Parts: sequence; C-alpha cells; structure tokens
Amino acid sequence: MKKNNFWFEKIPKPIIGLAPMHGFTKSDFRLKCRWFGADVVYSEMIAAEAVIRRVDKAFEMIKFNKAERPIVIQIFGSNPKTMAKAVTIIEKEFSPDGIDINFGCPVQKAAKQNFGAVQLSNPDSAVKITKAIKNALDHTPISAKMRLPNTDIKSAINFVSAIKNAGIKLIAVHGRTATQKYRGQADWQPIYEIKKKFPDLYVLGNGDIKSKKDFDNKVGNLDGVLIGRAAKNNPEIFLELNK
Repeated sequence: MKKNNFWFEKIPKPIIGLAPMHGFTKSDFRLKCRWFGADVVYSEMIAAEAVIRRVDKAFEMIKFNKAERPIVIQIFGSNPKTMAKAVTIIEKEFSPDGIDINFGCPVQKAAKQNFGAVQLSNPDSAVKITKAIKNALDHTPISAKMRLPNTDIKSAINFVSAIKNAGIKLIAVHGRTATQKYRGQADWQPIYEIKKKFPDLYVLGNGDIKSKKDFDNKVGNLDGVLIGRAAKNNPEIFLELNK
C-alpha cells in the first residue's frame, strides 16, 4: 500500500462521519449527509455471501456516487474465505475508500449466524476474518466497527489489540454492549482508554451524540466520531457539529 493514502489520514481531526445504519444509509441519504458536512459516510452493512453470489440487491447497496467520497463499504459474515472473496470483488469493481468489518450488530439474527457483535467473544475468529480481508485487498485500508464486549474495559482492549495486529487501521466503537442494544447511556470511557492504549490507531467514538454540546463533551482524545440515529432524524446535524 502507498503511505499516506488513507482517507482518515487526509481529513483534519476530529473526523465527523455518518455511521452505518442497516436499511437507512443508502446513497441518497449519504449524499445528503455529505452535503451537510459529514467528513465520511459508511454504507449499510452488506452480506459477504450476497456479494460473492452477485445478488443484485447487494450490488445496489454497494453502488455510490463519486460525490459521496470518502465512502467506506461495510460488510458482514463469519467465513474468512467468503469475506476475502467479497472484498476482492468490491475493491476491483467499485474501488471504495475503505472496507469496514461489522463486529457490532447486536440483533439475534446476527448472533445465530455468527457475525456482528457475537464475534467480540471470539477474538480468534475475528482475527482470521481480519487477516483474510487484509490479504485479499490490494490498496484499500480496512477498519472495523464494534460494540463493547462487556463492562470490563480489558475485554475491549484485548479485542482491539487482536484485530489491530491483524491489520485494522481504524476502529469505531459504539459505547454500549450488544445486550444493551440502544438502552441506557453509551459509555465513552472505554473508548478513551482504547485510544490511550493504541495512540497510533485511529479511534472514532459512537453513541448518544445529538448536539454540538454532546460532541464537545464526548470527543475527548479521540480522532473523531460517527453519528447514527441523530443524523437519521436530522441530517443537518453535521452543519451544527462543524461550527
């Protein structure tokens, strides 16, 4: 890979991006958020299996307008070989600015199919997926979006350490556990601790930012934030956050 060729190295800090949201972060909405000032946008999560089967719906989800750049395509799955094949297709045919691995989806279907947040309790599996993707890509950086494995900060540190060593360049962390889903308050302290532990890793926080005041109070030592539900309700929030 060429040095200094990654989208997150080019954007002034703190980065303010649009988080991936299933069924919602489609091209039209991503364009709107970029228009209002989002520094980067993520696609909704896309099944690696659907990509290698060349399912039309999956390819429609990957397509993007060049005005959306930088754009990160998020994929999910549990089979390293399938994930590797999928990102090879995505890189070759669409050339996004980044590939993101979903280690955060908290729904029961994800747990049953062994993808998303369930991978947080199996770092060895997550490492195999990460390494397979890294080895399959020619020039595209890989990132991951995760939740907290549990209330023990050490678990989050250990998971991040494992996937960082496997090739992750940037991590976005939602400050809730999978069992919390969207209940209660997001805990940002473990996210700050991750950045402190891995200063050379780009770390974005996610969870409960609804205003400029929230942003100012939460960004702390992080490289930036991702905005999810607040943008869904009001994409103009990016105008406010960039003031």
